[in-house]
Formats: sequence, C-alpha cells, structure tokens
Amino acid sequence: MNRLDALKYFVIAAEVLSFKNTAARFSVSPQVITRMIAELEADLGEPLFKRNTRSITLTDFGEAFLPKAVRFLQEEEQLFGASKNAEDELRGTVRITLPPYPYFDCILYRLLTALEPYPQINIEWRTDFEILKTVDDQIDIGIRISKTPEEHWIAKKICVMQELIVASPKLIAQTGLPKDMFELAQKFPVGNIFNPNSGKAWDWIIGDLPIPLNNPSVVTTDLTSLLQAALAGRIFAPITRQDCQCYLDSGELIVVFDNHETEIWSFYLYRPYQTITPKRVLLVYELLEKILADIKF
Repeated sequence: MNRLDALKYFVIAAEVLSFKNTAARFSVSPQVITRMIAELEADLGEPLFKRNTRSITLTDFGEAFLPKAVRFLQEEEQLFGASKNAEDELRGTVRITLPPYPYFDCILYRLLTALEPYPQINIEWRTDFEILKTVDDQIDIGIRISKTPEEHWIAKKICVMQELIVASPKLIAQTGLPKDMFELAQKFPVGNIFNPNSGKAWDWIIGDLPIPLNNPSVVTTDLTSLLQAALAGRIFAPITRQDCQCYLDSGELIVVFDNHETEIWSFYLYRPYQTITPKRVLLVYELLEKILADIKF
C-alpha cells in the first residue's frame, strides 16, 4: 500500500463524504479508493468511516485522525514541494463555471492569453445559469451571482450590481403602472431568465421573498435576449443597471419602481474550500482575480 496516496484519498473522502466523488477527484475508480481506505484502516487497526448503502461518515477515530493526516500532508508538501517538477504540477484541466453575461466574453480571452506560458493547463469553461455542484460537477473555480458567499467558498467579491425593473414607454402607455411587485408579477406581461433546475422562469426576488411568475410572456436563457424583449415593448423585466443604463439615458427604457423595489446582487469569484488545492487551480484563480480587478463593470 502506498501510504501517502492512502492518506490523500482519506483526507478528500473525509471532505466530500463519498468514495465515488473522491475517485472522480483523483481520476481513479471507486474500487481503488475503497480498497486503499480499507488497507489504511487495517494498517491503523481502526475503522475510519461508518458505511451504509447511501453514504459514509467519519468514525470518532476518523475525526481524531483527520487533522493528523492533514498536518502530515502539509508537511510533506513543504518538504518535497520545492523539488517537484513544476511542469507536472501545472498541467491538467481546470473547470470554471460562470453565468453567460455578455461582458464576461473578454475574460476567457484574457485568461487564455495569460496562460500562454502554461500550455499543459486545459480550461473547461461552462457558461450557464444552472448552479453546478462543486463535487458532482467537479468544479474548481466559479463566478456566481449571489447575495452572500456560501460557507464552503473561498470567495472574493468582484462587484455589486443593482437590478432594476424596467419597461419601454410604449408598454407602460398600454398597460399603465402596477402598484407593487406582486401586482406586476400577477397581472402584467413579465419575463425572466430560464431556470434549468426547475424548468421554469426564475422567481423574482425582493429581499428574501420569492415572487413566482406564473405566466411569463418571455422566458429566455440569456440576459441579452431578455433586454431585447424589454426594449421591444413586450415585457417588464429585471435588468442590471450596468446593462440598461444607456437605454435609461436615451429614454428607451424606464425604471418602474424606486430603489426600494430593486435588488442588490454581488458577483463573487470563488473556489471551493479544499484541504489540498492543485497548483494549477491556484494559478488560474490568481490570474482571474487580477483580470477581474482590471475590468470595469
């Protein structure tokens, strides 16, 4: 048994609580993880995990052993890290997820340009409003629209965005103005982005209160199309100020509610917390952090 590999498998398995997902992280079969953990347990003379058909959990011994294993791996990295071949550590795939915003197109170009000295790093660039799962979808880095960062993120706030409810003067002349968001959602032509997780339009959100759109006039998978539907006089729609300011200035769109009825969202650059993060992921994260700091949203 390779004890070093066994410890690495154990630490990640303790983090994700799944032998299958641990195997995916290391690109080996689940049987390899199961066998190595079993051999490690036999070597220690104690079970590290409680197992059932659906999940694994750490035993009391496993809980006590985990920080020792982490500390050992960190010391091993410090001791031998300098002598490892840098090319070997800066190769492989980095998976990045982000929403399909038009002004994010330049980010990939600048990232790939910055990665020219590292031709062995491959980028998997997933632009979608679907919320991908860190473990199941093997996400290394993400950009996410959120009110607050999640607990398991190592996150940096990129910018704050104000989401306005807007409509064209032509549509407002036809329908009049709603008294509040609830009347707007129920009785007026509205639209929003498609939620792939539910198969319906995303709810509108005011504070922490979701407002469902029961019969939206337009549902689309990208913000550019949603903006065009509002400009065409078809719908009332939530559009970020950055995207619609020029149309507000020209009078082609009008803000329907005052600031009390608008939402403030944040863009976060994040990577999931991991006990051991590959150097290629750290490199790409640092490059994205610099790129995003230079972009004016």
